Amino acid sequence: MKKNGKYRFSLQFGSESDEEYRAGEFLEYLGNKKSAVIVAALNEYLVSHPELQSPYCKIEVKVGSNLSQEKMEQIIRAIVDEKMASLQLSGTSDLRTAPVPEALEQDVATMLDNLDLFG
Repeated sequence: MKKNGKYRFSLQFGSESDEEYRAGEFLEYLGNKKSAVIVAALNEYLVSHPELQSPYCKIEVKVGSNLSQEKMEQIIRAIVDEKMASLQLSGTSDLRTAPVPEALEQDVATMLDNLDLFG
């Protein structure tokens, strides 16, 4: 908002991703000098991307996953292990001696192979 010849904005964002955390910590470090850094950074970005100032430009913000494929695989394996353990505890079968059905192994392998769709 522009008032009395000055622009005034309020920013708020989380700290869930490394980018948000790094930006937030840097802005905290700047103290009262945030405005000068924001103006310089945005102007440098706009010089590199002049198309953003076109009235016909559609600005799209894409947020990627914070999880690496390795981390997603760990989470999925933990969930599968937990489900398998719960089956064992419920007395469904002795999972330690029973072979894992080939179809289940194939389904898990396919699911892990498709993780690149989320990254």
